[in-house]
Amino acid sequence: MKKLLLIFLILTGYIYCDTLNVLFLGDTHFGENYQYEPKFDRGVNVIEEYGYDYFFENVKDILSGSDITFCNLETPLTNDRRNPVSYIKPYLHWSDPDSTVKYFNKYGIKYVTLGNNHVFDYGLPGFIETQTALNSGGIKFFGAGDNSFEAAEPLIKNINGYKLIIFGGFEFREKYDTLYDFYADSIKTGVNKLDTLILSSQIKSYRQIYPDAIIIIYPHWGSNYKPRNDMQKACAHNWIDSGADYIIGQGAHTIQEAEKYKGKWIFYNLGNFIFNAPGRYTSTGAKPYGMMLKLVFIENERKIIIYPLYTNNHETDYCLRKLDDYEFNDFTHSLLQGKYESALNEDNSIILR
Repeated sequence: MKKLLLIFLILTGYIYCDTLNVLFLGDTHFGENYQYEPKFDRGVNVIEEYGYDYFFENVKDILSGSDITFCNLETPLTNDRRNPVSYIKPYLHWSDPDSTVKYFNKYGIKYVTLGNNHVFDYGLPGFIETQTALNSGGIKFFGAGDNSFEAAEPLIKNINGYKLIIFGGFEFREKYDTLYDFYADSIKTGVNKLDTLILSSQIKSYRQIYPDAIIIIYPHWGSNYKPRNDMQKACAHNWIDSGADYIIGQGAHTIQEAEKYKGKWIFYNLGNFIFNAPGRYTSTGAKPYGMMLKLVFIENERKIIIYPLYTNNHETDYCLRKLDDYEFNDFTHSLLQGKYESALNEDNSIILR
């Protein structure tokens, strides 16, 4: 009874709640296009065999501990796959609209960036169907829109006394401009093309208007299964110089290093979350790790909690899991490279400040 009264008082504003837990997830895709395609699956459709809850089994406790959760939805949600954006584009993604929305809602994933290299795999019709599905489930999206202005607009969220401003978008790649036609322009629907100068100007503007806001850049960038490149570093430093508080990247399907620049943390790549593709860790030699990253705000204190994940589907049978001791040490060295101190929680999560 006391617990219910406390919840009521917080919700009605009689008690001010100044603690906020914000969870960021990496590349997310239930992988229907892989599971229903014989050249990709392992002879058994894991969705039909296990069901969607199976994929969340080892991380549902972490998901339940956040106030707000973001992921990179790296697929269109469409049942109409007659007109892909290009028949020569490798790895055309699609996911079931109803199932995706249902299980995102069940596990508290209510905010997604669409600024990536797959959301327009089935062109404008696929994107419209994606919008419709997300809207029907009350899931907010950003990083793509009906024109370049709308696509570049950040998601702004007031929660527990904090203002979050989150920018999403996809780095420029020539094929996605000239061949696949992914990027939005002044009169065309598409994804937000990350332009360092434009985004820096936006950051400065929002920082001036909202000096106390928490500004986070959530870019889709980097080469698949490879370390952070110099362009990522230059962009991240520029955005921090312009007033961003955190850079939290995704898109490479493996973790990339973390860096503290001018007192602000940059996580160049979170790697995969639930991403039901076969993966190429063996052939590329990439680390088979991802992570869930939680930002914790308590009054004037800020800390980061990292939950390392093992994401090689060949070895986990498509159920990502937490790391064993050897993997954990390897993960920590790969992420922090011996440059930064961290504390270890009992659950093998990492605390950074």
